[in-house]
Amino acid sequence: MSGHHQGMTNPADAEYYNYPAPEAMPEVSTLYQMVMDLGIPACVIIAAFWFIRYQSELAKAEREEFWKKDEEHDARLLDMIEKSSDAILQIKLALEANTLAIKELTTRK
Repeated sequence: MSGHHQGMTNPADAEYYNYPAPEAMPEVSTLYQMVMDLGIPACVIIAAFWFIRYQSELAKAEREEFWKKDEEHDARLLDMIEKSSDAILQIKLALEANTLAIKELTTRK
């Protein structure tokens, strides 16, 4: 190295060789302090209420999705019923026309 660079250090070396002390995550330290302040039974109760609420929200979303699918299936079922009713009506009309035609043929003799 040249003489004028020997006294200067690379600023990145300080970070690389002297790692900063690891900091505790704020969420963990806050959670730890809350547990210490409230006590374990209170924290367990809070966690249980949170879990119950979470499960209730999931169940509500699941019910809403089921109702939406159920409405779609009901609409498709009604459409099929209408189409089959139309088909049965057409068969009835064709059968009546055939019955009249057979009666006319038998009465002509």
